[in-house]
Amino acid sequence: MHLNFSLTRDPGRRRCAAWAALGFASVLCSALEARPELSPRRVESLDSSAPAREWRISLEKIDPHAEAERFFSGETAPPAAYRVARTPANLAAEAARLERGGSVWYRTDFALREAPSAPMSLRLGEISDRDRVYLNGVLIGSTGRWNDPRPQAYDRQRIYEAPAGLLRKGPNILHIEVQPYFSRELGLYRDRTALGPTRAILREYYLDNVSQTLTLVAYLTLGFYFLLFFLRRRHDRENLFFGLFLFSLTVYSFLRTQFKYELGFELYQLKRIQTLAVFISVPLFYLFIRNYYELPPRLARWWDRVAYVVHAVPVGAGVVVVFAESTELWQNILDRVVQPVWIVYVVAVLVILVRAALQRNRDAYVMLASCILLVVALVLDILTGQARINLPTILTYAFTLFVVGMALILANRFVRLHDETEDLNQQLERFNAASRRFVPFEFLQLLEKGSIVDVELGDQVQREMTVLFSDIRSFTTLSESMTPRENFDFINSYLARMGPVIRDQNGFIDKYIGDAIMALFADSADDALRAAVEMQIALQKWNASRAKHALAPITVGVGLHRGLLMLGTIGENQRMEGTVIADAVNLASRIEGLTKQYGASILLSDETRRALKDPEQFQLRFIDRVRVKGKSEPVTLYEALSGLPEETLAARLATSPQFQAAADRYAAGDFRGAEQLFLEVYNKNADPAAALYVRRCREFLKNGGAPEGWDGATILKNK
Repeated sequence: MHLNFSLTRDPGRRRCAAWAALGFASVLCSALEARPELSPRRVESLDSSAPAREWRISLEKIDPHAEAERFFSGETAPPAAYRVARTPANLAAEAARLERGGSVWYRTDFALREAPSAPMSLRLGEISDRDRVYLNGVLIGSTGRWNDPRPQAYDRQRIYEAPAGLLRKGPNILHIEVQPYFSRELGLYRDRTALGPTRAILREYYLDNVSQTLTLVAYLTLGFYFLLFFLRRRHDRENLFFGLFLFSLTVYSFLRTQFKYELGFELYQLKRIQTLAVFISVPLFYLFIRNYYELPPRLARWWDRVAYVVHAVPVGAGVVVVFAESTELWQNILDRVVQPVWIVYVVAVLVILVRAALQRNRDAYVMLASCILLVVALVLDILTGQARINLPTILTYAFTLFVVGMALILANRFVRLHDETEDLNQQLERFNAASRRFVPFEFLQLLEKGSIVDVELGDQVQREMTVLFSDIRSFTTLSESMTPRENFDFINSYLARMGPVIRDQNGFIDKYIGDAIMALFADSADDALRAAVEMQIALQKWNASRAKHALAPITVGVGLHRGLLMLGTIGENQRMEGTVIADAVNLASRIEGLTKQYGASILLSDETRRALKDPEQFQLRFIDRVRVKGKSEPVTLYEALSGLPEETLAARLATSPQFQAAADRYAAGDFRGAEQLFLEVYNKNADPAAALYVRRCREFLKNGGAPEGWDGATILKNK
């Protein structure tokens, strides 16, 4: 009011006041002209590199509220304590001059073309380390605990939403107070600054981080793939080191993203993990290259000894990081100890790749280009991390190209090896097929081996199984009438008919002994007896075919016994074979030998009969109780009538009850009554077993009856 009164009373003063008002307006207009108005409808850059954009800094204590009042009252020029500074940029010189616990103040102003109609936010990039942000003199946000001895958020991108109504049309002023943690980093030092609608700012922020994280998930998956590939092929150690390299780089890159702050862990602990990851990344990459390409043996020994010494540096540095509590110490070790050693690794990698390229290794060409790209990206990322340059993180994208390069290498490698692999597979199939002719696959299964190459001397297993022995009767006499070629043709023709029958009944042939067959049945005694019956039926068909060529029929005896067997390998390192060792094998062979004595086609032990699930289907009859040589306990024998020619089968079934009654009298020592019954059986069907018993009865009667200690068992003196 005093000013207005003076103006009305003094025309001279009135003219001066008019000129002053005009000057004040011109100052505001010139300020607005120097700084183009920003649109609140889109994201606008606040970087000092933007047109007519200026940031100033001050190391002195500032009162942002008071400065905002002066600014809006017309004092737009910053106080003398400020100086112009490039933003974003590292204020390394100011950080060195700043006292511990001190801070730096930023100031900038901008004009809005219109008042915002939607929520607005400031993006201030990465600030080292803690900050307070004032918009138009009002505190709108802060990050970190002031004066805390541990780092708070020096690589966190700040986004602050402006309170509704705070931003105004026309001039606005922004103050930021920053307190550093590191002695060489200070201020708004990375990323970028911007103002825009909150939705657009956040969309851009999350899209950037989500895209990086999805890429890292792909790398992590690829790392697991190579690790699993190594677990299947442990001699390919390059897969192990490349997988671990992917893990380390994924951890490092993820902890460079903003999503790490969503985990809820203290930055201090995350930085420890990130530092360890970056320590081992380059050595792991070197080990991948070293194991991918072979070096001459003498060079390799010298080379690896030097490498062990170099490896000690990152290992020792990692131990310090694990136990030390100073984040700045970690960074100093990385900058001054570990990263210089990386030069040795990079040179070693380049030497190996160049050597391989000079040898015209096509993989080396692609890998060399990919590695150079990755090294350049890593160097730029390191310089950005040290705030020496301000670039967005490009390591993730460079690593994507590197992975593509690796995929090309692997594709070329697979293409080159494809034909060799196909040939090897065909040779392996032929080898496996041939080996199964000599060593049954079922034998390998019982030893729990997948291939003959897995079998070792001394492998063994114990199982209860049924043993089948078969033999052509009077083969020696038969073979004497044939030439050697005819002998082999005859045996092979016979075995070609018997082998499939045994396999069809879930058995396998353990060995051929001339014309004899030894087969094993692991699952069921019924399978073994059914195979014996089918062998007799196949033999009858073959005899019918032989009769058409005027060839004499042949007869085959089959013996079966079930018991514990030991299967395994015997021999020595240069020659070994699979075999079966058991008393049951010898007994089965003895039983087969008795078929000729009793005139039976198939004989089986009582142990085999008791193991049958359905004995009635095989039409069994008791034959005898015998003591074989070397055994004190008698063995009860049964004949399987199934498989006999129809007429013979009908005759023996008709006399079977009479035969059993005769055998009971024989066992009781009534040799005269037994003789009479056996003789009647023989007269009806010429049963060879009945004829054998008649001879025995007459022999006992001639010698005065049953011997002392008679229990009905016949003692066999021959094996």
